Amino acid sequence: MFTDVSSYRLPQSEYISRRNMLSSKVEANTAVVLFGGHAPVASLDEAYPFLPNRTFFYFCGIEQEDSVLILLKEGEKDLLSARLYIYPREPEKEKWTGRRLSKEAASEISGISDIRLLEDLKKDIGEILDSGMVIAWDETDNSHARAYLEQELAKTDRFDTATDISASVTLLRMVKSPLEVEAIRTAIRVTEEALEVLEQNLRPDMRECEATAILEGEYIRRGSLFQSFPTIAAGGENTLCLHYPTPKALIPDGAMLQIDTGARAGGYCSDISRAYAVNGKRDSRQQALFELICECKKTALAAIHPGATIESVNIETRKTAAAGLRELGVISKSEPDALAVCKNYYWHNTLHHMGLDVHDVCDREMVFVPGMVFAVEPGIYIPEWGFGFRVEDDVIVTANGSEYLSHPQV
Repeated sequence: MFTDVSSYRLPQSEYISRRNMLSSKVEANTAVVLFGGHAPVASLDEAYPFLPNRTFFYFCGIEQEDSVLILLKEGEKDLLSARLYIYPREPEKEKWTGRRLSKEAASEISGISDIRLLEDLKKDIGEILDSGMVIAWDETDNSHARAYLEQELAKTDRFDTATDISASVTLLRMVKSPLEVEAIRTAIRVTEEALEVLEQNLRPDMRECEATAILEGEYIRRGSLFQSFPTIAAGGENTLCLHYPTPKALIPDGAMLQIDTGARAGGYCSDISRAYAVNGKRDSRQQALFELICECKKTALAAIHPGATIESVNIETRKTAAAGLRELGVISKSEPDALAVCKNYYWHNTLHHMGLDVHDVCDREMVFVPGMVFAVEPGIYIPEWGFGFRVEDDVIVTANGSEYLSHPQV
């Protein structure tokens, strides 16, 4: 199977719907200003790869640097009117940095008819302030552009009236629409196809970076140029480093390889972890640990349902882990508090929200509702054994419980 996501995007109707949903959370006479952002400088005239601010992208789908979205709730109108500001087309500059969006293309993607040039932004912001409208923004946005607007607003008597919409946006982003879920499923398909190619090419004494190259090469072949996060490939004792950053080592015969990876589709992430025996056959300890982690995943899936919380899932899953570690002899059967000792081996939370960001924005105390999507990643790490790993799959909350979006490893 070959899933091509090179031109995959959500329809403009999705962005229009989101702007309409935000309207009920915005006070009258408010201008919401959102910034697309700019790629940070890596060195001299080189920049890091650009991904737009995810809140900005959520409401318009535009992936061009420095673009700005203004959503206006004027008077008692029920809906927000939208303006999108972009760079003008400049053929001479485009010879170097690629084709810029035309106004027509930006409108087709976003569903916004009022497309303006960035050179008009300063004047328009001034007019908005002069009209008495309140400015709202996402205070989690640390871009230079938002900081500049904040500095300019601080020069006026209007600074104390500015409001933060990040909490309202978080509540919207936590519950995925059917089109968002389909985008996540598509990203998962790309990831699973790449993992299948990797598994076919595993062998003793391959380097960790070779595993990374195979995966990311398969993503790029399928049009997923930006992964959800840098792939983690760790062999042997390196599996005891959760976010192992230097995949250079040889993976010896008999060792396990921890893979944590994910492709994107339409801006949406996947997040899958797999634990492979590099020679294709787990030894008795590796198999025992794999089976225990799979039991933890079953416990987590049963605990994920409407009304549950991240903490309630963590508690239930750690109970399973503690009981299993006692059976394996890692925790002494005479230990009176196996759950407390389990923390020495169960190092991280069982799940996290996933969407436009791999660790998506969330209210950690909010109870689960249908449409929330999680990466579920129970992991057990046993320094005494010289290895550990996690096995991770993506899950959606349904009306009656939860179900896998990915296909669990067996």
